[in-house]
Amino acid sequence: MKLRKQGWRVILIMLLTFAVLAAGIALRGQFSQRSQTQSVPTLVQKKPHHFSAQQKRTFISKVGNPAVKIYVKNRQVLPSVVIAQAILESQFGTSELSTDANNLFGIKGTYRGQSVQFYTREIENGKSIKVLAQFRKYPNLASSIADHNQLVSAKFIKSKNILSYRQSTRLLQENGYATDPHYASKLNHLIVEYHLSNYDLKALNARV
Repeated sequence: MKLRKQGWRVILIMLLTFAVLAAGIALRGQFSQRSQTQSVPTLVQKKPHHFSAQQKRTFISKVGNPAVKIYVKNRQVLPSVVIAQAILESQFGTSELSTDANNLFGIKGTYRGQSVQFYTREIENGKSIKVLAQFRKYPNLASSIADHNQLVSAKFIKSKNILSYRQSTRLLQENGYATDPHYASKLNHLIVEYHLSNYDLKALNARV
C-alpha cells in the first residue's frame, strides 16, 4: 500500500510539473508574439500639415528633377503627374514610408530584396481589418520614381509620349490606380496650383 501511494505521488508530481512547463511555454509564445506585434509600427494616414512655401518648393524640386531625367530617357509618365502623385501620397515627403524607405507612392512588395513592414487598415467584406503588409524600400527617391514609372506604364498608362497631363490622370483614374473617385481631379488641382507642367516643358525640351 505504501509503495502504491508513493507511486501515485510520483505520477501526480510529474503531471503537475508537466502542466507548469506547458503553461510556461504557452505564455512565452504569447509574449513573444505580442512583442513581435508591438515592434511593427502601424502605417497611419496622417492629417495634412501646414507646409511652408520653402518646404513645398524643396520637395517639388527633389522629385521633379529626377522625374524629368527619367521621362527624357523613357517617355513614360509626365513629370507633372509623378510630382502630383508624390505630393498627394507622401504628403510632401513626410509620410513614414517616404522617410523610412524612400517610398513615395506606397508601392507594396520588395525592391531588390529590400522592404519594410507596416500594419495597415484595409477593407475586407465591408469591415476594416488590420493587415501586416510589406512595402518596397528604395535606396533613394530616384529609384522610387523609376520603379513607379515602370509600374504605371505597364498597368495604368500604357501609351508612351502622352503630352497631356489631364489625359494621363484620366487614364490613372479609369484603369484603377486609386479607388478615390476624385483622384484625377486632385492631381490636376495640384498640377495647376504648383505649376508642375513647367517640368513637363523642361522634359519635352530636354533641358536637364
